[in-house]
Amino acid sequence: MGELILIDNPLARYYLSVLRDKNTTPKSYRDAVRKLGFIVGYEVSKRLRWSKMFVETGVARAEGVFPSKPVYIIGVLGASIPMMHGIWDALPWAGLGLVAAKRRVSGGELEVEVFYERVVQDLSLHTVIVVDPTLASGKTMSRVVELIGERGGRDILAATILASRRGLEYFWSRHPHVPVYAVEVDPLLDERFYIIPGIGDAGDRSLSSDYVTKY
Repeated sequence: MGELILIDNPLARYYLSVLRDKNTTPKSYRDAVRKLGFIVGYEVSKRLRWSKMFVETGVARAEGVFPSKPVYIIGVLGASIPMMHGIWDALPWAGLGLVAAKRRVSGGELEVEVFYERVVQDLSLHTVIVVDPTLASGKTMSRVVELIGERGGRDILAATILASRRGLEYFWSRHPHVPVYAVEVDPLLDERFYIIPGIGDAGDRSLSSDYVTKY
């Protein structure tokens, strides 16, 4: 079993409750995802490498810190866009890569195909954060981590909002040394490989337009 870092924070659980509510509008949904991204980025920052530095305050010299290893965020399109922005808000010096994947369910099996990627060729010097708001089957996250390994990445973290038990088991069967940051773990997947009770389709719910009523 791999390492799971559950973010035990009432504010994070509140925003998760907003995402679970079927009546949450797209704008409110993506706002909550972005805020959760910031909270996840804050938690991830505890694991990054930092070095001491000194700054001049205008009155005296003070000790501070600065990041001593480059960070690269990779978001899975398009559901990860708001969460990725939230993590980027927390870690604004990070680089940013994008991966797009298709899910195909056939005969009770799920296949994942990466059909687009914008990722630097050499990730060997970076801490890489893979971002997807749900880790359902674990196959998309696993495929992206494989891609990172092909680019030399070894220091890898997975960041999600909601994972399934089954997805975590699958992911760690292939990448046992990659820690997963999550707000919550739900018990089940349905026949379409969506998490139950879940937060709905994160891409559809966060990237849709709101209805505008003119009074």
